[in-house]
Amino acid sequence: MASSAIVRSPLGAFAAAILLAVACGGSPAPTPASGNSGIARLEAYAKCMRSHGIKDFPDPVANPGGQGGSFEINGGPGSDLNHNDPRFQAANQACQSLMPQPGVPSAQRVAALVKLAACMRSHGFPSFPDPDSSGALDSSKFDPSSPQLQSAMQTCQKQTGFTGPIGVHPGSGS
Repeated sequence: MASSAIVRSPLGAFAAAILLAVACGGSPAPTPASGNSGIARLEAYAKCMRSHGIKDFPDPVANPGGQGGSFEINGGPGSDLNHNDPRFQAANQACQSLMPQPGVPSAQRVAALVKLAACMRSHGFPSFPDPDSSGALDSSKFDPSSPQLQSAMQTCQKQTGFTGPIGVHPGSGS
């Protein structure tokens, strides 16, 4: 999101939902979010989002290996979890300071995400974004609940061999 975000298990999870991932060594991890301090910050962010009207905002789940955590967000049109909804965007902006700050992804991880994004563009998603400097994708450029996107993501995961969490953030959409 500039909330860091997005995905925690193999890309299959990405296909199912946007996961806001916060982990060391690649996924956008707001401040080296390791162990309990990272989860505590994510819990504070979730509480803030709920206090700002996003009542369905989930609690974080610890990442495998204990490094940081993630949110599983599955909010389509009409949901208060829809990242394109102005209410969600306003809550995210108000709560953003509580998110851990992104860690620096490895060059290998960024290259793998660029390869994945290129595959997605070649499979019918011409606006699919490259990762930003934190290794996160601008989720305003795609609809993670789209069956077509989910299918393309599974295909691209197989073709590129990409595994692991994918960070996302709701961008401006421009």
